[in-house]
Amino acid sequence: MTAGATTVPAAEAATIFREAAVANRSDPLRRASTLHFPNYGQVVMTGDLHGHSHNFEKLRRYAMLDRASARHVILHELIHVETRPGATDASHRLLLEAARYKRDFPEQVHFLQSNHELSQLTGHQILKNGRPVIEDFLAGIVETYGRSDAVAVYEAIEEFLASFPIAARTPNRVWLSHSLPSVDDLRTFDAGVFERAPEPHDLAHGGAVYQLVWGRRFTAEHVAELARRLDVDWFIVGHQPQETGFDVMFDRLIILASDHSHGSFLPFDLSKPYTLEGLTANIRKFAAVA
Repeated sequence: MTAGATTVPAAEAATIFREAAVANRSDPLRRASTLHFPNYGQVVMTGDLHGHSHNFEKLRRYAMLDRASARHVILHELIHVETRPGATDASHRLLLEAARYKRDFPEQVHFLQSNHELSQLTGHQILKNGRPVIEDFLAGIVETYGRSDAVAVYEAIEEFLASFPIAARTPNRVWLSHSLPSVDDLRTFDAGVFERAPEPHDLAHGGAVYQLVWGRRFTAEHVAELARRLDVDWFIVGHQPQETGFDVMFDRLIILASDHSHGSFLPFDLSKPYTLEGLTANIRKFAAVA
């Protein structure tokens, strides 16, 4: 399900993306490439959305950020959908709505870098059902805004994607990122990237950000080692498809998916300690949101 927001003029869309990029870079919770949440309020963590506008609207209704000033929403993997032959990837519309959400609530809406956004930014090709998603995404922008105006919109999108932090941590020892480095990458992974602005080599194939957002192969031992290195107890990520909306692995790791009718999200308080069971009990289904 792709986003169906009303199209705005190209100049307005570009302005929204650029303003959201500025808000990302100046986020008061941000230190280098990592968000550090306070010891009060609530975080609502999502999984991959992949253009699912219906779940995004439910998320906004649930979060009610205009009434809950200490609540934070984390978004990642917003773009790229599987399309039928001849159909257009319109996930740029959801990306625009998310950028507008950040502009409207700059200290409450946050983004994390993901493999699909990173690939669109760096030109690293991904195939979904055999279709090149980077080209499909660009074609959707051209179809919406026209070839001449699409250039300015896409340049603003690139600025927006480049502004994303790569991880978040909470005072109650929860780590939030799109994924984690695979077990095969742990030896070479440079955890210093969380304490500095990523360089181009970090974003390239095999770099630290690339390893972070593309990781899939996990073991109990390597997740425990990551927890030790990062000084956290629990991980909440997305990236890996989950038919039931979530999975729990290795007594430390929760994987969320938000891009289908069984999709899930996870709200949790920042002011109290959690067990894995306590975090898992907080998982909510989008289908239950009126």
